[in-house]
Amino acid sequence: MAIREDFLRPRTDRENAARRAAILDAAEALIRENHHQRFSVNEVAKRVGVSQSTIFLHFRNREELVTTLYIRVGRAFFDAFLGRLHEGMSDTAFCEAFIDAAQEHPCFRLMRPMVMRVVEECLSHEFIHVAVADIVAFRSVASARVEEVLGLTPGQGPILMKGFVNQMCGAVQVDIRTLMAADDMSEAVAAAIRASDFRSSFLSGAELLVKGIRHG
Repeated sequence: MAIREDFLRPRTDRENAARRAAILDAAEALIRENHHQRFSVNEVAKRVGVSQSTIFLHFRNREELVTTLYIRVGRAFFDAFLGRLHEGMSDTAFCEAFIDAAQEHPCFRLMRPMVMRVVEECLSHEFIHVAVADIVAFRSVASARVEEVLGLTPGQGPILMKGFVNQMCGAVQVDIRTLMAADDMSEAVAAAIRASDFRSSFLSGAELLVKGIRHG
């Protein structure tokens, strides 16, 4: 197998970072294409253009690769979400900002249900501690900003963010573009399909969460 030239040169810290990023990019692309995280290290290696042993120079095992990618896509998702927030926005606009960021960064919701279930048995406690601390850090920043934008009291932001993430992961996902193509569909059926769309399913409960936390 021909190895990429940029993976053959002597490794500086900057080059190592670029190589890790290329590996993570390949893994993320596989998740986006397959709509789940069931990829093998061999698939990632082929996508990057290196051997499996090269992957293991940068990640000790598949679980470390998955966890590192989860941290990266989680940070990207929350950064995109925070970039959509502004003072004086309505609860509806706030909920839409969250789900629109989720649709822009689908890997976060695809990875979340499974990632923490598999890492505990396969990773060192030291790595897990660092990973969890990293996740908590960017979620704390998001929670503080949420409290500021919505006028919530301290401590309500993390509760709302946890509820939103759970609501997002539980939302039914339907490809309504295919279903809505039928010419003989009644309006009642069409309305039911639209209501089952991922975005609509999330929004149907998200505003209730905001109101419940604000007034609860």
